[in-house]
This record gives sequence, C-alpha cells and structure tokens, in this order.
Amino acid sequence: MLHLPDVQLFIRVAELGSISAAGRALGLSAAAASAALKRLEQRVDSQLFERSTRSLRLTQAGEDFLGYCVQAAQALDEGLAALGRGREQLSGDIHLGAPSDLGRDHLDTLLEPFRQRHPQVRLVMHLSDGLIDLYRNPIDLVLRYGLTEDSNLVGRKLCDNRRVLVASPAYLQGHGHPESFEALVGRNCICFYRNGELFNRWRLFHRGLQREITVSGDRAADDGAMVRRWALEGRGIAYKSRLDVQGDLDAGRLVDIFPDATYDASPLYVAYPSRRYQPARIKALLAYLDGVF
Repeated sequence: MLHLPDVQLFIRVAELGSISAAGRALGLSAAAASAALKRLEQRVDSQLFERSTRSLRLTQAGEDFLGYCVQAAQALDEGLAALGRGREQLSGDIHLGAPSDLGRDHLDTLLEPFRQRHPQVRLVMHLSDGLIDLYRNPIDLVLRYGLTEDSNLVGRKLCDNRRVLVASPAYLQGHGHPESFEALVGRNCICFYRNGELFNRWRLFHRGLQREITVSGDRAADDGAMVRRWALEGRGIAYKSRLDVQGDLDAGRLVDIFPDATYDASPLYVAYPSRRYQPARIKALLAYLDGVF
C-alpha cells in the first residue's frame, strides 16, 4: 500500500519543483520530505525525479505516475467533501483542454450555464492547437477535431462539423471572388500549423469532383484564433472549422467562398483516459457537453 502523505508530497514537489518547499508547505522538514520521497520511489520501484544540485525535474515515469496521483487525490477530496456535507454537491477542479479558437470564442460561452449550476466546480481551461497529451498533463477531458487512434483514450463524438473556406467581405471586394477552387493558387492564403506540420493542402468536393490544391501566403500560425483574426482583418483566405467561424458567417463578418461545395469533415470529439473511475463532476460535464453540441 502507498502512504497517502507520501503521494501528497510527491504532487507538491512536482508542483513547486523543490523538495524543501513542498516539505514546508506540508509541515515537514527538508530531511523528512526527502526521506518520504525516497520511500515512495522504493515502493513504486521507479525513480520519479532527476536530481542535481540546482534542479529537480520529473522523469518519464514520474510524469506518467503524476497524472494518476492527481486524479486519486482529487477523487479522495471529493469523497471527503461529500461526506462532510452529508449530501452530494459537485465540487473540485476539472481540467478541460480545447483548440484555441473554439475555447475562446465558443466553448467558454457554452460552459457558463454549467458554471452557474455548479458553483463549487472550477473549470480550468487549457487552450492549445497542439495535440494535448492527457497522460503527461493533468487534463481530465479534451475536445478535439477528429480523433487520434489511441487505445488508452475513450472518444465520444459531440457533433458533426466541416471545414469551410472563408474570407472577409473587404478582402473579396479588394481582390475579387475566386472563380474556381484552383484560382486559390494565386491568392494570399492564411496557413495553419497542425501538430507541427504546415497544413497547406486544402481539399473540397465540388460538382461531383474532389479537388485538392497546395496553397501559400504571407502568413501562417499554429494558433487557430490568430488565423481567424487575420481572416477577419481581410489579410487573406482561411480554411477554418465551421464551428469556429459560424458566428462570423451569420453576422456577415466572413463569407463562405464556395457555399455549394462540400468541405472536409472535421467532427468534434471529447476524449478522456480509459480509467474506470470518473468523479461525479466529470460525468456531469460530459453529460452537459452532450446536450449543448
């Protein structure tokens, strides 16, 4: 059996990057904290930290183990809180990952009723257009366009979604509306880096044919919100998730360049580790997300 105080110390050391600081936070001397950490490493038969005279950082094993420890500590805190109140009230942190544009301009608004309904739950947002690793980061749920094949993750589709080619009315007025998909080759196209790779091969289905071209432009970013902002400013043509720009399309700030075309599918999923235990707050948020998308 693992000693809970040793696990709690391990979590604090990972947070603070210092054994002595973690010990002080938990009322332990530096010597006692160091001994407790060594005891835990012996118990799990793994080195959890790489130590030097000036630095302390998690090993790969430590990173993997930390996620499980944080979940276990949160679950225990939730159980103790429920016992203390004598009734079930959702509480605790939920770490939610999402693409940057979706998180800032759509998801945050959608989540507000959940926050009002469960004021003791704190939603911690992690916004990134990179592929968030749920095992190396303390993320409970992550929203993704499409789903990677990972046997350790459970994926649930929230809604269908497609990409769409958009530009601002000002850009189209100044440069003209492209007469064909192939005409994009000569246009300023705003490109996006997806998981470190430039996504500049755009595809659509138009009049019964699949068309694919390689585009270029004077700007690119690995942040979807930046790509959308450039499109709104009239800097060029962007290939965006329709979920990200639907409000702009409805308001006329952006225009669907080929409205009779069918674009690449990009369904929205919520993914989470395939572990048996899920705190009540996580189950509640999953049910809420199912209902609002």
